[in-house]
Amino acid sequence: MCIGIVGRVVDFDAAGPAVARTGTVDTEVGRRQVCFAFLPDAAVGDLVLVHSGYAIDRVDDADGDGGGR
Repeated sequence: MCIGIVGRVVDFDAAGPAVARTGTVDTEVGRRQVCFAFLPDAAVGDLVLVHSGYAIDRVDDADGDGGGR
């Protein structure tokens, strides 16, 4: 079972690590810094599932909780 939170991608860190992008996701419980190693083609505005600090999957707006705030 995966316990994750849904959030909307706000931005990406310009000076992030070369291996995987990091960025900010806006969730119901606040903004979180996450790693996008599993979603390298994620874009600002995408709704994603976050687990243990990683964005692990995209979520349809119809399936999500509205994208946080």
